[in-house]
Amino acid sequence: MNRTLICLAALICTAAAAHAADLPVKAPSAVVIPPLSWTGFYAGAQGGYEWSRDRTTEFALGGPPTGFSQDFRPSGGFGGVHVGYNHQFDRLVLGIEGDVDVGRVSDVVSPGFGLVFSARKDWEASVRGRLGFTPAERLLLYVTGGVAFTELKYHWNADDPVAIPSVDANIAKTGWTVGAGGEAALTDRVTARLEYRYSDFGTTRFDWPAVLGTYEQHPRFQSVRGGVSVRF
Repeated sequence: MNRTLICLAALICTAAAAHAADLPVKAPSAVVIPPLSWTGFYAGAQGGYEWSRDRTTEFALGGPPTGFSQDFRPSGGFGGVHVGYNHQFDRLVLGIEGDVDVGRVSDVVSPGFGLVFSARKDWEASVRGRLGFTPAERLLLYVTGGVAFTELKYHWNADDPVAIPSVDANIAKTGWTVGAGGEAALTDRVTARLEYRYSDFGTTRFDWPAVLGTYEQHPRFQSVRGGVSVRF
């Protein structure tokens, strides 16, 4: 009797194993990672180097040009912050961004005759639109442009400040800025960027009554900047 039960149990186990071998084997379920979207708010910091060519042209006070001109080449480093919003339509990304940079961009020249001239810019801000394209999911190439704001500081003085008083001109200016760059997603929330920017603040004039002169400036700035943003 025991031998019969043992044989029956062995037969049942063999049949069960054969049936299990015939069942389909389920593959482990794959983890689905959603595609990265550039839509959303972000904020970050940037820094870089800026240079300029700013030519001054002298006029007789209230009159014609005197024939004197002088080039300034201000340059220097800067840092700042930015905040913006993107919305992605398939591979197209539209956005708006504002930024503020601080840093001394300056130059000092001595054209002779005991004169020393200086030009300086300590800050610049902008509000810009951005138009981008995503050739790859985590890469955004874009162009940008909008309105820019700054304050330009000019100081002109002579060797004898008593005989020829110096002049300081602090001029608030509104201009335009355009640029292009690329941005890469390092993680789903952190991106890094590299950008070139050109800013134009038109022309401006100020008087130096001590020398009966009016001076016209043409400030143009170029910059290369890198930055990091955090997406929300």
